[in-house]
Amino acid sequence: MPALAQFIAANALLLLAGLIVAVGLFTRLLWRRASANARPLTVVGLGIALLALSVFLIVASLLSRISVFDALLANELRRSISRPMLQAIFAITQLGNFMTLLAIVIGVALALLLRRRWLELAAWLVATAGNGLLNRALKLSFERARPLFEHGLVIEPSYSFPSGHASGSLAVYGMLAWLLLHRLPAPARLPLLIAAMSLILLIGFSRVLLQVHYFSDVIAGFASASAWLSMSIVVAERLRRRPVC
Repeated sequence: MPALAQFIAANALLLLAGLIVAVGLFTRLLWRRASANARPLTVVGLGIALLALSVFLIVASLLSRISVFDALLANELRRSISRPMLQAIFAITQLGNFMTLLAIVIGVALALLLRRRWLELAAWLVATAGNGLLNRALKLSFERARPLFEHGLVIEPSYSFPSGHASGSLAVYGMLAWLLLHRLPAPARLPLLIAAMSLILLIGFSRVLLQVHYFSDVIAGFASASAWLSMSIVVAERLRRRPVC
């Protein structure tokens, strides 16, 4: 386990780049298969929600065991990430800050309100604000302390598990991508999804590289938000496609 933590810390940026490429290719494959098979969105959404919920429950139930690896990785990252690199990563993590996400939530909500897109407005607020409340409740339930970080770039007094940046960025940018999918031409939809997922991954794992979150915090944040977002989209799509009497 120490050797694995050392390897990940020494190659963190390369591994993150590889993960983004792999997720992009996997998204492209799923997109093509889903388009060819025309699977119902409800089935896909429920499947994603169930898988994400299972991942969260597994991570939460094994948290005491995972904490050993988490601590080893955080210590190795503290030794291997240079100050200039930390500053570059800090710039990325700002895209997932509470005030940044709040500004996006309010801006999109006002745009939908002015256009009287009531269903999309309700879905937007449920997916984003609801996920924020869920993350807050989970943090208070687990009360996990953050790893030691001494670089001074970030001040984070809240609890660590699950990551609010990972959870919030997935909910906000993921739901924004869903809203834009209905407004973009078909050739632009897949690039939009890949770009959104890449940004979400960068924001989430920037928290691990900054040592303000453990690795399992980010995985749990992604998992909880994926379950919430998937269910929000499934309900919104079913209501959107409901015939008007």
